[in-house]
Order: sequence, then structure tokens, then C-alpha cells
Amino acid sequence: MCVCDEGARNDLNDLGTRRGYQLGGPYDLRRRGRAASIPAMTATWTDRALGSVLGLALGDALGAPFEFTRSEEIPDPLPAFERPWLGLPPGTPTDDTAMARSLMRSLAERGGFDAGDLLERHVGWLASEPPDVGALTRRVLSMVAPGRPPDEAARLVWEQRGPEVSAGNGSVMYCAPLGVAYAHRPEQLHELAPAFSAITHWDERCRTAVTAVTLAVAAFVRGDTRIEAVQGALVAVEDREGAEELEYLVEAAGTQRRIDGPDQGFCLFTAGIALQAALREDENAERTLRRVVGFGGDTDTNAAVAGALVGARDGLAGLPEPWLERLIDRDAIRAEAEALLPLAKRGR
Repeated sequence: MCVCDEGARNDLNDLGTRRGYQLGGPYDLRRRGRAASIPAMTATWTDRALGSVLGLALGDALGAPFEFTRSEEIPDPLPAFERPWLGLPPGTPTDDTAMARSLMRSLAERGGFDAGDLLERHVGWLASEPPDVGALTRRVLSMVAPGRPPDEAARLVWEQRGPEVSAGNGSVMYCAPLGVAYAHRPEQLHELAPAFSAITHWDERCRTAVTAVTLAVAAFVRGDTRIEAVQGALVAVEDREGAEELEYLVEAAGTQRRIDGPDQGFCLFTAGIALQAALREDENAERTLRRVVGFGGDTDTNAAVAGALVGARDGLAGLPEPWLERLIDRDAIRAEAEALLPLAKRGR
């Protein structure tokens, strides 16, 4: 059994108490006990790395037809890979996967995170007129395309829009491959993850969400348990803006706190529901992703990040094969994920 040392475990278990509120629901991190310290599967780290990337694309495609739908309007049982998205065939991923693929290509070809290269790829992707682009991402990339300095563009959009509408989930939605690439060098993510988010999403809460998700992905790829990966990520960001709300949302998102209202694209909703999904012990990947989409709201992004975490936790073999068979561009996505493995191995 893989466990934290006693000091670290006490630090993790006391986190919610130090925040000044009490948790008590089924996802309470302080109630996970011994079972949460036992890995759900025995996949290799390479299988978990591939599972994270394919899980992202799978959740994205599953949730795409129900994007921005209220939970009560989503069918139960959920029709999986049966409905088109924007006139495209069932199983088509959205901009979440498109940007994740750009990230993977950049990481593999540049040998690590290169903000300038990634941004150049995003600008080229925008010029190809994709069927869907997030509003904030489009505004930033449209400023960068004619030559405005990248950091200036992201900051300017954030200042113009104001913090009330600038903490969208457009950076957290595709950040998982960064966690895969630095799975065995997680200390570097404390600097790289916020810088990655700031390419388009300057808000500090976005940086917090990306940092937590990438650290959790990296931990799962290495083979950490549910409690170690999720609590470790929360402890790592506890001094960052939005950390307290993120921890609360790991407990409350989708139940005590609806995520399908006017602020449904909030970055901490997406990170919170995904970390919650990764923590559950009573569901496989299929049930988890169906449940996440069933909460409504920004269904494709919520399920993409949840899929990335669950895939990293359980490995490729834990993803439903019938869904993978219907995933558009599955083989190309897998090939790009495999190209990321040499980088992910560094530091191991």
C-alpha cells in the first residue's frame, strides 16, 4: 500500500479544517480512509499517460452535444456518442481537444514547454477557422495575430473584461498534457502551469486551476493514489488565489453548488468537478463521465478535464472501448500522445 508519511498525511487531512469550514459529503477528503490509499488499477505509467490524453478527448466528445444545457434537460440515461455536434458526426471532439493536440505537438517537438511556440500554433489554428473557439481565447489570439506582445494581449483582455468574467476555463480545459509531460518532474509545474495559463487566461484563479489539475495528472501518471493526487494538488495551491473555493468545489460542485448556471464556464467549476470525479472510488470511467455530463453546463470541458484525470488514474484500459472506437481521430490523438512519452519519462 502506498501512503504518505505521517506528517504529510496530517497536513493533507487538516486542510479543510484550517480553511474554516466543515465538509461532510461523499467526497470529503478527510473521510476517504484506507481504501482511498489503494490504487484502483495496476496500469503502467505509460498506459496512464496515454489514458489521460485519450480520456480528455473522450470526455470532450461525449459532452459536446450537451454543451450549455441545464442538467434537467439532459436525457437520463445519457445517449453516448449518438448525437452530432455543430453538424459534425457523433464522437467529434471540440476546441478542447484541438488545443490539447497543439500542446502535445509543441511539447514533443520543442522538448518541453515553449510558450511562444505554443501560441504560434494556436494563432495558426485560429486562422484555420475551427468550428468553435472560446470567446476569451479568440480575443487574445486575435490580438496576438497582428503582432501584439502575447503577455500584453492576455493582460489587456483581462483588464478590459474585468475579473467577474475573465476566469473562464479555456486554459484548464486542455492543460492535462502538460501534467503528463512533467509527470516525473512535478516541481517544475509550479512555475510552468501558471505561465501556461497566462498565455490566454491571465486571471490568477485560472492559473490556480491549471496548476492543481496538472499536478494531479502528473501524480496519477506516476502512480499516486486518489487521496495522494487530489489532496497533494490542493495543498500545493493552497496559498494561491481561488484555492479555498476550489477545495470547497471538490466537495460541492454539481450537488450543493450547481455548475450549469450563468457562470457555468468558471475555471474552478471545471477543476473542482474533475478533481471530485478522480477522487470517487465507486465509479468506473464510463459512469463518472456520464455523471459529469449530467450535471449540465459546460459539459464538454468539464468532462474533458474529468476524463483526463480519470484516464491518468486508471490508464487506457480503464476507458470504455466502445466509446474509443467511435472517437473521431482516435489513432492520430494516440500517436501524438505516444510522441509525448519520451518527454514524460524524463526524471523518472
